[in-house]
Amino acid sequence: MTRQNAPVPSVAPGRSKRLTPLPALGPLYLVGIAICATLIVEAFVDGRYADPILIPSAVLLIAAYAGLRQGIYLAGDQLILRFGLGRTAVALSRVREFTIRPQPGRAGKRLLHLELLDGTRVATSVGVSRNLFSPVVRLPFEKLVMLVEQLDTHRRQSH
Repeated sequence: MTRQNAPVPSVAPGRSKRLTPLPALGPLYLVGIAICATLIVEAFVDGRYADPILIPSAVLLIAAYAGLRQGIYLAGDQLILRFGLGRTAVALSRVREFTIRPQPGRAGKRLLHLELLDGTRVATSVGVSRNLFSPVVRLPFEKLVMLVEQLDTHRRQSH
């Protein structure tokens, strides 16, 4: 039996390019990161390793960092959707189309969706929202349309 020479995915760390701006709460996340990091460093410098503030500060630090990282990234021919502590990587060659859809029950809120070749629809955390405190990555509608065009251009180039 012979084995086909299939392309082996690279194990080298790749750079990803952020295609979306910071989330709407980005400045609040930055402040949270700075405060929590300061509290943690101060406790360790003072030798207070069992300080009760360390665990909540570490949890808030991780949550603020995860919130700050949410958005859409491009790494080679992979589209990376980051949200909270999770992420979804989708090959651009598997994407049929990008659409902007209103979110049911939420007036004035539209989200970017991906439709894959197998018919699966994936909602992203990027969209248009009137709520200033929305956790989504907020974009004006015109910039969201430009993002869809940019993503569609990358999708066509990956084929």
